Amino acid sequence: MSLRGPALVLSGGGARGAYQAGVLRGLLDLGVVSSGRSSFPVLVGASAGALNVGALAAFADDFAGGVGTLEGMWRGVPPEQIFRTDALSLSGTGLRWMRDLSLGGLLRRASPKSLLDTGPLRSWLTDHLPLARISEHVQSGALHALAVTATDLYSADGVVFLQAPPDVEPWHRSRWRVERAQIGVEHLLASSAIPVFFPSVAIDGKHYGDGSIRNTAPLSPAIHLGADRIVAVGVRHSGAAVEVRTPDPPPAIAQVAGTLLDAVMLDAVEADIEHAERLNALVSTGPQVEGALRHIDVLWITPSVPIRPIAAEHMDAVPGLVRYLLRGLGDDASTVELASYLLFDASFCARLSDLGRADVHARADEVRAFFARSGLAVV
Repeated sequence: MSLRGPALVLSGGGARGAYQAGVLRGLLDLGVVSSGRSSFPVLVGASAGALNVGALAAFADDFAGGVGTLEGMWRGVPPEQIFRTDALSLSGTGLRWMRDLSLGGLLRRASPKSLLDTGPLRSWLTDHLPLARISEHVQSGALHALAVTATDLYSADGVVFLQAPPDVEPWHRSRWRVERAQIGVEHLLASSAIPVFFPSVAIDGKHYGDGSIRNTAPLSPAIHLGADRIVAVGVRHSGAAVEVRTPDPPPAIAQVAGTLLDAVMLDAVEADIEHAERLNALVSTGPQVEGALRHIDVLWITPSVPIRPIAAEHMDAVPGLVRYLLRGLGDDASTVELASYLLFDASFCARLSDLGRADVHARADEVRAFFARSGLAVV
């Protein structure tokens, strides 16, 4: 199958997903993608990336409108639009956690499902994203396929919720299944349910969590759906590894949790990009055999600077009771990495969106060359 344009793959990252909205605006600025009917026939997302591709799929006939909707969400987002921040909700959750952690062995039961209640996010998505239109776009050809990943929290298997024409055959991978679905708010919430912090979501009797947990090959759905050109957008600065300082004190729980989220959300897409590059090198030197490996042209866009220092400047924007709960895991310095995933604050998200837009402009020649190879006319 030959796609009309490149696939778009968006990684997870909580509040860092605002960076992806800026990247999409930058692509529009350069004129390499259409402002009308989407230049991306295949959309793939996990976690925050699922929210973003869901919006783009709903506006597949109006790409600029979809990007504008995303910018409105990220740049105008207050924390209370994502999760409940009132004292009653947060204090009630905190008390239940303290009770069950201290008395759970005696009571032989535990009630907490998550630290935060994402009811407000459910309401916002329902009110602002016309997800029912995705079916129309698939039927009209404005969108070839939308794939959203999630994790079955009881079997620990990954799942790809797929909305595509009937002639698109599901594929098979170890510990993964592909389920056809009319993707709606529940699927986006399931994919973006950050472990421990956001509640799992029930779909057809099964409980799902963040799509990044088992997403070891984020490019795979796009490739199975026929893409040989992919624009992939991450949310972590891909600079050199940080030199280890010695001696260091033992890490606080917050630092361990931040490291785990960093690995779960972000490591897989970088490893998959490197894997694709190695396979491309192999394909370029080997004989061309029909049905064998094919070259995958990937444009990989990530923040040009680390996100952590930006998050540190906006720590005061974390709701007071959330910051209080985080301080139970470590001091402010040790909770910055973890907080960056929960910093759904307009000023922080606007900084990340501006960074994404600027990064695309800084790489304008490379971006234009990629889309020229993709056969799309530059407007």
